[in-house]
Amino acid sequence: MKVHFIRSGERRYSIRIERAGLPALVMDPAPGFDPDLPHDMVHFVVEAAMGLQTGVFGQIAAGGDAGSFHVEADGARSAKERQHAARKQVAKGAKLIKAQGREGELSELAAFVFDIGWRSSTRPDSGAQRAALGEVERKRSSLLADERARIDAEQSRVFADFDRLSRAWRSLRVGDALILQWPSGHPIG
Repeated sequence: MKVHFIRSGERRYSIRIERAGLPALVMDPAPGFDPDLPHDMVHFVVEAAMGLQTGVFGQIAAGGDAGSFHVEADGARSAKERQHAARKQVAKGAKLIKAQGREGELSELAAFVFDIGWRSSTRPDSGAQRAALGEVERKRSSLLADERARIDAEQSRVFADFDRLSRAWRSLRVGDALILQWPSGHPIG
């Protein structure tokens, strides 16, 4: 699966996902723009590093839509075919979301913990920074011991990937894309 993170404006980005044998998915605009690392790229890196198969991107690779992507408009299909593909996609996505179990929750928790942890190394100490780090500790305490161990084991890899992808993301011009391969996380092109 190829995931295109597209810088579509000064403070805007979109995502296009190509999947073998399945219709392409898009989200435009995507929420959580950040000049250093957009929210969904954080999820991508964390889920790939932790091997989460039913997080956002694992669920999409399995045929879902994560509840927020939609089938890309395709001029090669009739309106009726596009509607059928969209209904089928939504049904499959809903089924996969329902079956996510703990991994869906872990994806959200781990993405938050890693994101705040990574950003805290470059941000000055402040009340807001201390509050965010306090929230990280609160969320970490809600994790099972083996989940905390998984997060700790992947921290250096995730932070290195965040650093690498952040440099690439910041260098993009409007209209350019950073394309990543799921689940390896390797850039394409």
